[in-house]
Amino acid sequence: MAKAPARLHLNPKQMAIAGGIVIVGLFLFGYTSRLIASSEAQSEVAQWQQEVDLAQQRLAENQARMEYAKTDAFVIEKAHTDLGWASPGEIAVWVVGGEKPPVEATAADVEQTPYWQQWRDRFFGP
Repeated sequence: MAKAPARLHLNPKQMAIAGGIVIVGLFLFGYTSRLIASSEAQSEVAQWQQEVDLAQQRLAENQARMEYAKTDAFVIEKAHTDLGWASPGEIAVWVVGGEKPPVEATAADVEQTPYWQQWRDRFFGP
């Protein structure tokens, strides 16, 4: 004969405590998830604030360049550097042949060594 399963007898006070524990657990779970979401949102706000600060810095630099481009000093500098012009009373000097371009070796200039000798040199040294 099978025994009847044992019944768990809880009085109303114990059921209220168990229900309270479940409610507090659900509240803590929800509160924790909201704290995590808040922390992630704050870090994202900080990241976007850095982006905004960087964009404002670039804007200020570009505005400063634009203001400098409107000055006579900029025009004179560009005339000297880019166009090679000189103002009246200045003596223009051009340096010719300052640096020689690098010499490139052609196939005719390089003596071709046989492949077997190239492999031997790679493995055993020259």
